[in-house]
Amino acid sequence: MQQRVQISPGQTIYKYVLQQPIGGGGYGDVWLAHDRTISRDLAVKVLAQGVTIDERLQEARIGNHLDHANLVKMHYADVVQHNGTDLVIIAMDYHANGSILSGVNAGNFMPIPDVIRFMADILRGLEYLHELNLYHNDIKPKNILIGNANQGVLTDYGITCHSPSGQPVQPRSAYKLHMAPEVLNSNQISVQTDIYQVGLTAFRLLNGIGHIRDKFNALGQGDYYQLVKHGKVVQANDYQPFVPRNFKTVINKAVHVDPASRYQSAVEMRRSLERLSYPGYWTTDPCGTFIGHNERYEYRFEERALTVKLFEFTAYKKLKDSGRETKISVYSDKNLTRKQADELKRKFMQWVVTG
Repeated sequence: MQQRVQISPGQTIYKYVLQQPIGGGGYGDVWLAHDRTISRDLAVKVLAQGVTIDERLQEARIGNHLDHANLVKMHYADVVQHNGTDLVIIAMDYHANGSILSGVNAGNFMPIPDVIRFMADILRGLEYLHELNLYHNDIKPKNILIGNANQGVLTDYGITCHSPSGQPVQPRSAYKLHMAPEVLNSNQISVQTDIYQVGLTAFRLLNGIGHIRDKFNALGQGDYYQLVKHGKVVQANDYQPFVPRNFKTVINKAVHVDPASRYQSAVEMRRSLERLSYPGYWTTDPCGTFIGHNERYEYRFEERALTVKLFEFTAYKKLKDSGRETKISVYSDKNLTRKQADELKRKFMQWVVTG
């Protein structure tokens, strides 16, 4: 891991006036910066010591050769001296909309239509990368930006690897939460490793960004990696009740413990996603309360304990045009056990999504 550079907003390094931090990770900090030579705002990644200059320049060399609407273009790199330290500064397009994490609701997840669209976009970018025998190897929500056309744009090539033959290669590093089984078992990555990371990213966006991290923190690295090795990072009861079965099938295939049982290409997974079409979806209000939507109606539900062991579940729909709300009797009942109430909620939420 490289040493971080102490930078303050308003500071000038070389030709860049650094305005505000907008991202970063273990391999450098990303800043919104103004390039005084061309009078243009850019995103710049500042990489400090820790590895050789040539190793730090590898990300720019990869990113500079990419030309795709769903991949960040890196324009140029500079090696400059700052307080006696050699810095590598990589300049790339600035995406003012930030990462897709800005689209996560108060419930810490993203509506199904947005997940499908953004994941399809990223898979298009991966199709292009894989044609160049490049494995991104760091696909996660914070590395997906929202482009000017509201498209998903994959960024950060800090641990991207090139395979001249298109065969599995040894990774330069790995993101712990999205470590694929083959990395732990044989220290190899391939096209299917990127597929695995897309699957975990989609799972987190659908079910809660913090879900996988919470599991990692609760178990510790060693026990978490045992789950990875046995293909149990994503389990049936981890899904939100509204996620349809065929969407679960896509994710479960993408994160299969055996790379040979996953999608064998980005285009194969993208086509599976694009076949999913739902008339409704769920999100939350600012307080985290579930709100369902389709073209005509808004949906909600109430759960109430009648006794210690019995519950009431009531579903409602509201016409968007008139605001008139009515009870949905077929999805409302009382004197239910906890298990029965949960099952009725699941059926109701699934019905809103699938119609």
